[in-house]
Amino acid sequence: MNSRSNHPAISVRDLWMSFPGQRAGQPILVLERVNLEVKPGEFVCLVGPSGCGKSTLLNIVGGFLRPTRGDVIVEGEPVRHPDPRRIFVFQENGVFPWLNVEENIGFGLLAKSPAERHRLVAHYLAMVGLGGFERAYPRELSGGMRQRAEIARALAANPEIIYMDEPFGALDFITRLKMRADLTRIWQTEKKTVLFVTHDIEEAVQLADRVLVMSQRPATIQTVINVPLPRPRDLDSPGYLATRDRIFAAMGMSLRIGESADPGDDNPNSPRGGASRSRSTSEAKPPPQSSVSAPDASPPAGKLDAQVIIIGAGPAGSTLAAYLARAGIHHLLLDQSVHPRPHVGESLVCSTTRIFQDIDFLPVMEQAQFVRKYGAVWTHWADEQQRVIRFREIPELGLAQDYTYHVDRGRFDQLLLQHAARQGSQVLEGARVERVEFGSDGLATGVRLRQHGQERALRCQLVADASGRGTLLGSQLRLKRNDSLFHQFAVHNWFEGVDRGPAETADYIHIHVLPLPRAWVWLIPIDPTITSVGIVTEGADFARGNMPVEDFFARHVASHPLLARRMARARPIHEFSREGNYSYVMDRFAGNGWLLVGDAARFVDPVFSSGVSVAMESARRAAEAIIRALARNDLAAAAFAGYERAVRAGVDIWREFILRYYQLPPLFLDLISRPDGRRQLTQLLQGDVYDRASVPILEQMGATIRAVSDDPNHPWHPHLSGHDH
Repeated sequence: MNSRSNHPAISVRDLWMSFPGQRAGQPILVLERVNLEVKPGEFVCLVGPSGCGKSTLLNIVGGFLRPTRGDVIVEGEPVRHPDPRRIFVFQENGVFPWLNVEENIGFGLLAKSPAERHRLVAHYLAMVGLGGFERAYPRELSGGMRQRAEIARALAANPEIIYMDEPFGALDFITRLKMRADLTRIWQTEKKTVLFVTHDIEEAVQLADRVLVMSQRPATIQTVINVPLPRPRDLDSPGYLATRDRIFAAMGMSLRIGESADPGDDNPNSPRGGASRSRSTSEAKPPPQSSVSAPDASPPAGKLDAQVIIIGAGPAGSTLAAYLARAGIHHLLLDQSVHPRPHVGESLVCSTTRIFQDIDFLPVMEQAQFVRKYGAVWTHWADEQQRVIRFREIPELGLAQDYTYHVDRGRFDQLLLQHAARQGSQVLEGARVERVEFGSDGLATGVRLRQHGQERALRCQLVADASGRGTLLGSQLRLKRNDSLFHQFAVHNWFEGVDRGPAETADYIHIHVLPLPRAWVWLIPIDPTITSVGIVTEGADFARGNMPVEDFFARHVASHPLLARRMARARPIHEFSREGNYSYVMDRFAGNGWLLVGDAARFVDPVFSSGVSVAMESARRAAEAIIRALARNDLAAAAFAGYERAVRAGVDIWREFILRYYQLPPLFLDLISRPDGRRQLTQLLQGDVYDRASVPILEQMGATIRAVSDDPNHPWHPHLSGHDH
């Protein structure tokens, strides 16, 4: 340790920070009375509500911003400007795209001899697990590998202190877990002082010696929580869970999530900055404060916690929340999980872009750099031909881009939830809704939830169930009916080393049709190196084969020669997942004081990537219905009849299309090869399905299937599925 080791590594004393307001003479106070100390070699995490000033504080400590008042002392010296002895690592990795990995890591070592520079680079390459990638360029690396390269470059510079601002926020869930474990190992070896900003409570407990919990803006350090747990940490241990719960409790039951890694987000004058707030498309008043801050109390009789309670913070729930926030509707968004949560990769359809535009989410999607999806490719097990559909602009939906996205759903869902919070949604995570409550008049009155081991009631005017395939309210009211025509089963995993075929279509979604009835495989690019691969078959096929899931997967891959070659060098990243009983529908989508949104209302086989599209489109239509109903003070079931008709009609079109596809796969592949058929299929596959008159190809497909069924000599007759009614 150096001569300043008897001083705190970092000391912040009575720090205040204001930014200029919209009007002269009215500054906006962001930080007040901030005091903290970090010991040499200590790992400290800063957590707090979105927009509270975590990144601003880190930038002040790092010398990039001057505080309005107060002192920052680092290693015994006042901070006046950035110092090369202290290194920043940001969420948006700062590796230079024109340098390879070896050159990036050695960039700060140019003053050293070539031999010493080579030794240090090799040492840190090995430490972060990038051996063998010395000559690779950033474009050839996954997001996690690029972040490893940046950490190696920071370590190679031998800093006394490392400042890290959401360094893993842009990574998928599995990679993030791996990076946390690797960072813990590296920190234990290097013994650097680390000040780490995160919105992720799980991450803070896994990494830190101490967690500093900041308050709402104007923010101060309101709680300091020690984490005296051995490393590596057991994420299921009682000590870990108890520490996590203490942090949640310190942050308050009405925590708004959604922290961004962009330091500008804490600046109220930044385009995306400021605290979460409602933005109205009408002259709505700001939403009232919720009474949720009392964790063990129910509100007084007659008092509401919100106008609307949304159950579930997946795409349907977060989209609905964003629409309601923009209309000034006071609402609570509840989710039993703490995001990010693990989820399968997924392909979107183009119609979701209209929703992204509506809620100002499209810039977030672009900034996130999800893989762009310009089309879809089908192959058949019996030949080598690729049948390709390329997307196009959809001017009738106001869309000017001819692509959508492949997403890591864990990261996508988190970004969408964060966006809703920034719009003004009030979010409770780790809150499991046990049931929806009803009054004696049959009107939904709220929910009963359990959080941190405590149960309580929340009251509202309307409940929107967006609980997804958990189907909370549909199951409670016994509305759920399995779809007898779909008995699908899926086994899936993420892989490295998948051959995605020709470069022109490598980033398309690939659907490989297998020899068995209704059996197919999806290939979805998640990032430059990781591909989501899933096999879907009829449930009976899986049930007959009493074999390990890995063998089941390999057997089906081998049945398609082209697919088998492309998977020859594929390596699974984690355990295989399996799901069944894909399709169901609810008898009703709405009732007195409640409605169902997305998969909570209906789920159809995902062969054409319709799930997120249906979730977000139903959320858009639900928001319109809710806003009208609240304005009229009429929350009876009849007020949502139009919503139910529109959503049911759209999902019925998807269902019919999928059923026709399964009934006679060669027909679908034949239509792709015809210009008019390809044009109509493109419209369907982009998600523009809510007007039956606009999809005449469904009638054409039905007529062809009937003709083939009536003609035993037709060459397609052997391919007919038995489930065709």
